[in-house]
Amino acid sequence: MPNRHPLTLKDFIKKLKKFGVVSMARSRGKGSEIILLKPDSEGSTKGAQYPIKNHGKKTTIHVPVIKAALRRFDINEDEFWN
Repeated sequence: MPNRHPLTLKDFIKKLKKFGVVSMARSRGKGSEIILLKPDSEGSTKGAQYPIKNHGKKTTIHVPVIKAALRRFDINEDEFWN
């Protein structure tokens, strides 16, 4: 079992990009949240979405939040952590 630990927002988004997840424009999302999106097709704005807090790139994203996002985007946890 890989070592699961909290990630910074910057590292979390970087790891998700490998699986096709992008962050949407800042005008989307409420307050200090950004919307992460796994588009159905290239350039689409439709697909699985997940809001996540954003208080800067050093924001800590804890393991339960990471697991919830991975479930939403149908990403295997072991593949993500390796």
